[in-house]
Formats: sequence, C-alpha cells, structure tokens
Amino acid sequence: MDELVGLFLVAQREFGARVEEVSADQWQSPTVDSEWDVGALVDHVVEENRWVAPLIGGQSVDQAGEDVAAMKADVIDRKTAWDTAAASAADSVSAAGAMDADVSLSRGPTPAREYIAEMIFDHTIHAWDLGAAIGSARPLPDELISTVYSIVEPLGDLSVAFGGMFAPPVSIADDAPLVDRLIALTGRDPR
Repeated sequence: MDELVGLFLVAQREFGARVEEVSADQWQSPTVDSEWDVGALVDHVVEENRWVAPLIGGQSVDQAGEDVAAMKADVIDRKTAWDTAAASAADSVSAAGAMDADVSLSRGPTPAREYIAEMIFDHTIHAWDLGAAIGSARPLPDELISTVYSIVEPLGDLSVAFGGMFAPPVSIADDAPLVDRLIALTGRDPR
C-alpha cells in the first residue's frame, strides 16, 4: 500500500475512534476552536470526507459539491454519517492510481498527493481536538504525529502561512512531547 494512503487511513481511524467515544451528552460540548462544538467539529470532518471520492474521481468542484449536498440528505446520525463518509473516502484513495492525478480544488488543480497530505494533517489535528473535548485517553500514534510534524514544522507560523486559519504558535518547551509541539504549532495550547 502507498505510504501516504496508509497514513491517511491511520489518521481517519484515529478520528473515527474518537467519534465512537462521543457520548450523547457531549455533542454540544465546547472544543478548543471557539466556533465549533463537538458536533460541529465532527460535521466538519465528515464533510471533508464526503468531498474525497468525487474529487479523487475527477469531478470538478461544482460537480463534487452537488454530490456532497445529496449525501447530506441521507444522514441518520453523526456516527453513521462519519462511518459512511470515511468508508467512501478510504475506498477512493485506496483505488489503483488514485494518487497519480490532480484533483480540482477551489484553488485550482492540485496533485492528489498534496490534497491527501492536507487531509492527513486535518484529521490528525481534529482527532486531537475531539479527544481533548471529550476527555479521551487515546493517544495519537507516534508515526502519525512525527510525519505530520515533519511536514508542518518547516512552514513556520501557520497563522501567517495560512492567512489567519490558525492562531499564532503557542510557546512550549523544546523538550515537550512531539504531539504537544505539533499542537502548539497550530495555535492550540496542549497543556
């Protein structure tokens, strides 16, 4: 299996494991992102996964958007929505040649490998966010953290690099665990 695809599946599995841990009374619990409660955070990552199959399949952003809108109509509950969207995304990235083409994103044609690397980053950070919000004791895998950190750390201040999508990095000890250093780079306080 392609290493990037394997990491995507690990990141997906980690987020999904935390979705399964959410209890009925936690969907409105706050997260580290003041704009999202637990339910909205899960909805965001479900939505991202819904886009993967149509985009990897070669659809334009507009065509994919129509498919994604249709998928929303079939939602029974958030856990089922996650399972369905995650399975579809996993199948599409695992297909032969899936990582060899460009995908159509709002910013223009983008290599599928770059798109999936971004998805790995997002799943990893949001798995941490969700875990923190619900009090999960499940650690993120070292391999996943080290790979994402090696991609993100050279980018420097993500609040500058990505136009305000992130808060400035949080100051943290150089010898802090790698997961804490990764989370701090995103402007979240891991303590």
